[in-house]
Amino acid sequence: MLALIEARSSKMADTTIIKGTVSGLEKFPNGSEPGIPISQHRGLFTSQLEPKYIELARAKWLYEANNGSAVGLADVETIPTTLATYGLYNSNAIKSLVVLKISVTTTTITAALGFALIAGLSPTAQASAETKYSGSLALGITPGSPAPGGYLTDAMTMTGTPLWITLGSNNAGVLLGSGITAWVDGIFTVPPKFGLGIDILGSAGSTPLYDVDILWAELDLGQA
Repeated sequence: MLALIEARSSKMADTTIIKGTVSGLEKFPNGSEPGIPISQHRGLFTSQLEPKYIELARAKWLYEANNGSAVGLADVETIPTTLATYGLYNSNAIKSLVVLKISVTTTTITAALGFALIAGLSPTAQASAETKYSGSLALGITPGSPAPGGYLTDAMTMTGTPLWITLGSNNAGVLLGSGITAWVDGIFTVPPKFGLGIDILGSAGSTPLYDVDILWAELDLGQA
């Protein structure tokens, strides 16, 4: 459905016509009308009526992976170089994985006194396809989604040392189920055949296990 939207200034003769396509809609829902609100300083207001990721969910492009029935993995006591405890691998030929959220949760009560969630993107493509972590799950958020191209792997040797970034820390990680949630909102974009390394940096001498879960969108970004 084609929408022609007109923005006028009450004190000026300017008229701006914006042409857009509203896909899949025969009418505007909830009695709304086509229009773009403009402030008195000619700024553009954006609508907050719909949830943040609603269009990705509608298009069936949202996916999540976690340990599933696989056991949690231990932390590391020093920042890694090329060996990542967890990895998000992109097996797609064209689509990239736009990472939206990374979370970690303790699965044993012997957690470290404190821990941090870190991640880093491999600087070049992996030499070969990574093996899916046995027992882990990767599924579309919306029912009927195509099979994901991304999945969780373990003990991933990355092709080159990534820039490891701290995404969050927890200084009271002695309770079962305590964790860290980092909404990265596209900071990490994993191209086809690349891997995103994920690790938990914890205290020396501790023996905790952790689950991770990752939310991403699979998009064709037109990369060469």
